[in-house]
Amino acid sequence: MRNRSTATGKRRAAAHGGTGTRRRHHAGGGYARGEHTRRRLLDAGIDLFAELGYERTSTRVIAQRAGVSLPALQYYFGGKEGLYRACAEYITEDVRSRLGPAAERVRLALGRHDLTRDELLELLRAVVEPFLEGLATARPESWALFFARAQGEHGVAFEAIFQQIGGRLLATVVEVVSRILGMPVGSPEVAIRAVVIVGQLALVRRARPIFLRTLGWPDFDGERLETLKAVLWQGITASLS
Repeated sequence: MRNRSTATGKRRAAAHGGTGTRRRHHAGGGYARGEHTRRRLLDAGIDLFAELGYERTSTRVIAQRAGVSLPALQYYFGGKEGLYRACAEYITEDVRSRLGPAAERVRLALGRHDLTRDELLELLRAVVEPFLEGLATARPESWALFFARAQGEHGVAFEAIFQQIGGRLLATVVEVVSRILGMPVGSPEVAIRAVVIVGQLALVRRARPIFLRTLGWPDFDGERLETLKAVLWQGITASLS
């Protein structure tokens, strides 16, 4: 009886693929397809939100532009608002990856209360230059327009951008500027000066085509980026003198 049962078990196993374990499809292919679908939705969302704004952009049009089904958008992002926020997080990812470590180093250095003016200026430079480098990197023009619209609409995308980049960067710049000027952190003048500094850098993203066309440069790589950083830094230090 045991031999007969064993033989029967082997025949059943062979029918399922030769072993007692069912075959399973590799998950990697499905993951790759999922990431590809998600990326297509992000690209389509950025383009359409930039072109039409949040209110005039429908999920149906986004799905059509991405070449995917409408349920796919719901599955990956939960709806239009979720996609809008994800688009903001996606376009700021490079800047966040550059800014995060620099901001943390500066935050730790600011624990000293005997920093000289020159040391404070170097800390300021250490946090604004990675931000500038991220903004100067070549990106689709729709990214700049998306950012501009997000500022005007004051929706979830603006909040995501401000929380992940603007708020953290401004808090650091405000603290450094207040100590350079010897003024309270809560001073309106300190806040205004900090926003002006960050605003100058943000202009590089929005006015990138104008900068390059005027300068006759193909991009902001290598020595051209170093020149851009040097000129903007001169302006920042002059504003704090």
